[in-house]
Amino acid sequence: MTLDELLDALEDGREKFLDAVDGLSEEQLCEPGVVGDWSVKDILHHLTMWEAEMVKLLWQAAQGVKPTTVHFSKQGVDQINATWSEQGKDRQLERVMEDFIAVRKQTSRRLQAFQERDLTDAQRYPWLRGHPLWEWVAEDSFKHEAEHAEQILAWRARKGYELNKQNKKEET
Repeated sequence: MTLDELLDALEDGREKFLDAVDGLSEEQLCEPGVVGDWSVKDILHHLTMWEAEMVKLLWQAAQGVKPTTVHFSKQGVDQINATWSEQGKDRQLERVMEDFIAVRKQTSRRLQAFQERDLTDAQRYPWLRGHPLWEWVAEDSFKHEAEHAEQILAWRARKGYELNKQNKKEET
């Protein structure tokens, strides 16, 4: 995937995710039960934390050092998610939304510091174990958002929280 394609995918993925939450009230955004006990707000925080770690990974990779992000920790994903969930549970919704928007800007800015071959060469970074950097970016950003957008849409359907009329028109 080229840099331009990656940046487009980031933008498209974010737009689709935001469409999935569009029209929900503040109360609905904070309602538990979307995924386990998590609310949409919790999912936003979760996505932000993973993408922030990826931003750190990009910065470290650009500096030529092996990243020290959670991707390489001995902690399991479930434990990382539980820790972050606990840290974010009392954050105000407005702040969570601001962080969610800001982290994508950081991702885009960091990516623009890379040459095309840095993103596509599977051998460029040995610590990526044969995967190109763009795949890691995809997993912690737009692919991750797509996974949770599907869960949110399913939850909305179960709860009867319809999509706003503009989103419904686009789906048909």
